[in-house]
Amino acid sequence: ALSKELAQALRTDSTKRTEAQREQIADHVASLEPTTKKLADQLAKLRKKAPQSPTMTVRVIASANRTTRLLHRGDFLQPADEVATGVLVVVGSKHPLTARGRGKKMDRLDLARWLVATDHPLTSRVVVNQVWAHLFGQGIVRTLNDFGVRGELPSHPKLLDWLAYRFPRDLKWSRKALIKTIVTSATYRQSSRHRPELRTIDPTNLLLARQNRVRVEAEIVRDLALSIGGLLSNTVGGASVFPPLPAGVAELSYANSFKWSTSKGEDRYRRGMYTFFKRTSPHPTLISFDCPDSNTTRLQRANSNTPLQALITLNNDVFIEAAQAMTRRVLAEEGDDDDQRLTFALRLCIARHPSDGELNGFRNLLAIARKYYQTHPEDAKKLTAQHAVPGMPAAENAAWVATLRMVVNLDEFIVRG
Repeated sequence: ALSKELAQALRTDSTKRTEAQREQIADHVASLEPTTKKLADQLAKLRKKAPQSPTMTVRVIASANRTTRLLHRGDFLQPADEVATGVLVVVGSKHPLTARGRGKKMDRLDLARWLVATDHPLTSRVVVNQVWAHLFGQGIVRTLNDFGVRGELPSHPKLLDWLAYRFPRDLKWSRKALIKTIVTSATYRQSSRHRPELRTIDPTNLLLARQNRVRVEAEIVRDLALSIGGLLSNTVGGASVFPPLPAGVAELSYANSFKWSTSKGEDRYRRGMYTFFKRTSPHPTLISFDCPDSNTTRLQRANSNTPLQALITLNNDVFIEAAQAMTRRVLAEEGDDDDQRLTFALRLCIARHPSDGELNGFRNLLAIARKYYQTHPEDAKKLTAQHAVPGMPAAENAAWVATLRMVVNLDEFIVRG
């Protein structure tokens, strides 16, 4: 009645069984015991639903080392002296590039291992500086693209050395562990409130005496609005998607040869990083929030603050729909008290309790919106066309959508303080 492998495992002396045999016997017993059979069946169903491994089979092209020569004046028809495999002397003098085996020529695998060696002087420093810039708005070396003689010197060289030393050794090249190390520090957890006493000493906060105010990237602005309304899709991977696009933008592409078909269902609410990027007609929300074009590689983005950005988060269809969904959430999760609902909405967006002045301002806005939509029923129906609150009058629903749309429009919603 038993499988051949299980029978063999049972015949084996218990002290000599392998770990696989022990697990096989334990699984068999669990499948028979009533108290564990139900759990085992549930576990089997969950394992069938588990996502597939992201690994894939790829074709690796192997080639012999070829002879490489200098080209006279760059002309491939005029080869000159032969050159050997190596790296720049300024880097390789203290950290030389060597072949894996004695007498063998160096290849690309040797170069890859050389780059991620624990004693490499640059790789860990460059990565640490990029992560630091993402968390603080500027790197320890401000010129992210240039660690050379034309770049700036590090503002805190010993800090850069310490993080770069720990990253490959203690943290095992884990970016998650590196981020945790930085964000749990006292320096990161400081307030970004301006300090008047440092106005002349350190106007650009080079000494990190306070935190910097950092706006989220262009792709995340829309994600934040969708997430608070419960619309954001958490699906990872897949093809590019086409979220709502303002009318006439797709027609601006070269020769009007591109048609933007708005995605349906869950794809409509995928994260911004999956938005299809048309080089000749990029999504205006991404461009307005300083997303670079696809022609160049840029590690450091510009960070502007323009009225056009506020108009987008106020009037764009995506943000109106997000405000509608947020209204459903706020009215469903909170009671009938307006102040409780407004406080809950503000806490969702700015992660703090609102002041009395802020609460009073939105309370007045809600009253004005109620008065307007009670006398403009058609406008109320248009504003609540999607994600309407069941059983609520259109005027009351529209008043909340209009008010919460202003909450989503707050600068503090997309800027980390």
